[in-house]
Amino acid sequence: MTPAAKTALDVTRLESPTYGAAVAVAPAPSPLSVITPKAKRPVRFLMMATAPQAVALFLTRQIAFLKVRGYEIHTLASTGLEEAPQYGAIESIHHEVAMHRTIHPFADIPALYKIWRLMRKLRPDMVQTHTPKAGLLGMIAATLAGVPIRIYTVNGLPLFTQRGFKRLIVAFTDWLACSLATEVICPSRCLRRFMVSRGICRRDKAKTLGDGGFPGVDPWKYHPDKKLRHRALTRKKYGIPQQALIFGYIGRIVPDKGIAELTAAWQSLREEFPQSHLLLCGHFEDVHPVPPEIVNVLQNDPRVHFTGWVTDMPPIYAAIDICALPTYREAISGVVLEAGAMEIPVVTTRVPGSVDSLANGVTAMSVPAQDGEALRDAMAKLARDGHLRRRMGMAARAFVSERFSHDKIFDNLYSEYERLIKKHLPDSAPAVL
Repeated sequence: MTPAAKTALDVTRLESPTYGAAVAVAPAPSPLSVITPKAKRPVRFLMMATAPQAVALFLTRQIAFLKVRGYEIHTLASTGLEEAPQYGAIESIHHEVAMHRTIHPFADIPALYKIWRLMRKLRPDMVQTHTPKAGLLGMIAATLAGVPIRIYTVNGLPLFTQRGFKRLIVAFTDWLACSLATEVICPSRCLRRFMVSRGICRRDKAKTLGDGGFPGVDPWKYHPDKKLRHRALTRKKYGIPQQALIFGYIGRIVPDKGIAELTAAWQSLREEFPQSHLLLCGHFEDVHPVPPEIVNVLQNDPRVHFTGWVTDMPPIYAAIDICALPTYREAISGVVLEAGAMEIPVVTTRVPGSVDSLANGVTAMSVPAQDGEALRDAMAKLARDGHLRRRMGMAARAFVSERFSHDKIFDNLYSEYERLIKKHLPDSAPAVL
């Protein structure tokens, strides 16, 4: 291989089933970012999520941000990243280990072993996990592998929606992940308070950086000017009249997102507002199925439209007039932030994570979780008052742009990483300062 070809690509493959396979191809480091001031290698950072879609959707921009600052970035998720959106834009060395999102001991133990072996092979300086199952397996494996910096990011607490014995199991797994981490990052202050007050995490270990909001929003990508370009085209694509009032839902179509309450609210709203339509942007999940009777109601309604999996979200927001997110739990609500950046008024629920992403009555409206009647009333109030929708949308964009932009979120994270590196790796430093 010529020197030019050798520097063009940096391909890592760990094809042994013991370690899992590294499938992504990452650009080689720039000559300016090969060494640290003390001739040390760059800080090796392993980011981990359960589903490959989480890597593609939530970590791509952060990976690029850290690479130009000299970090050597590896990612780890379950199989299928090459089929995920934005696959080609991910600038990491990627590794795969099959993981189940739900508790599955006969699969979790082999997965834990493979993750531990991979970490022993890579010897990362830092591991940061996202999503609950990756958090549990990643923190156990990183502790056993002797990784000095172990960051557990609480992207959502299934504990909120569990009952009985399952709730105890989930609470224990969250407590264990927090106990093994050297730092726990909570994307919202409300979520941090909940975890500390329930004894899941020690107060001194749990942190919310700035206003929280990971991974943040790009206010230029989600800009209200895009309504002019995409509104009519998106409505035409899904067979919705141009003059219709559109209620939109964006997210996984699963029970924990409040689909039952949304369906009940819609059945009343469709009668009060004959020109209204409901646009559901998301996908069903086999592991968290919606009751068949609810699916039948939605699929047999000619004024309900499904988009399926969508990666280019601004055109969807551009098409809708009111966004509804009756979720039971959130870490921080990306949908509320994205809709706000697009000046779309939102009705959501008063649960940790959602309440941190809005100013109630100013940038959005919040209602009690699992209250279909309150949800319907709030959606109807916005449907009747176009001036309120415009005023709330403008306030939401100002609120989101000031507190939750990508740049602000990534700067906060980078500062925290630097602090942890100085504390735990005093002889190391990022390659580019």
